[in-house]
Amino acid sequence: MTGYSTEATSQTAVASQPRVSRWVQLRKVGAAVIAAGFLAVSLAAPLPFSNAFAHESGAAFFAHDPLHNLRLISQQNRERVAQAQRLQTDDIEAPVIHLTTAEVKEISAGTSAPSNADFSLADFLFRGVINWGGYKFTFYSQQVLPGGGLAIPGRHVNEGGYVSDSDGYIVLAGSAPKGTVYETPFGYSGKIYDRGTVGNHLDVYIR
Repeated sequence: MTGYSTEATSQTAVASQPRVSRWVQLRKVGAAVIAAGFLAVSLAAPLPFSNAFAHESGAAFFAHDPLHNLRLISQQNRERVAQAQRLQTDDIEAPVIHLTTAEVKEISAGTSAPSNADFSLADFLFRGVINWGGYKFTFYSQQVLPGGGLAIPGRHVNEGGYVSDSDGYIVLAGSAPKGTVYETPFGYSGKIYDRGTVGNHLDVYIR
C-alpha cells in the first residue's frame, strides 16, 4: 500500500512538471510584454528629472522598481540632448560688434532717424546690442557682408542708414520664416530676409 502511494505521488509530480513549466513560460512572456508597454509609456511621458535622486536606496531601488528608473534614465537622456542643442544654438549666434567713436560717426554720417524711433543708427552702433520688446537686436553691415544672394526687392539704403526693401521694411536676419515682419525700435518695421541668428535674436542689416 505504501509502495503504491509513493509511485502514484511520483507519477503525479512528474505529470505536473509540464504544467508548471508552461505556466512559468507564460508568466515570462506576460512580464516581457508588460515591461515593453511600460517602457514605451515611460519614453513618451517620463517623470520629472527631480525624482531621479529622490530615493536613497541606490541599486536596491533599481531592482525594486525598474520601470520607474527607466523613466528617469529616459528623462536624463532628453536633458542631455536638450543641453547639447542649447550649446549648439549658442555657438551659432552672431557676435556683438564693437565700434570706435570714429567708426560710428563714419557709418552713421548723413543718416536721419524717424521721429518715432527710440534709437538712431548712431545709438545702435554705440551700444552694439539693444534689448527691446522682448527681442535682442544686433547689426551687420553690407560693407562687410554684401549679401548679393539675398532676394530683396527694390533693395536700397534708407535715410536712417538701414538696408530696406521696396515696401520700406528694413532687412533682418533671424530664424523665423522668411517674410516674417517684426516691429523694431528704429522707426521702421523689419522683415526676415536672411539667416544667422535664432529665437528672439534679430540681426539688422545696415549700410
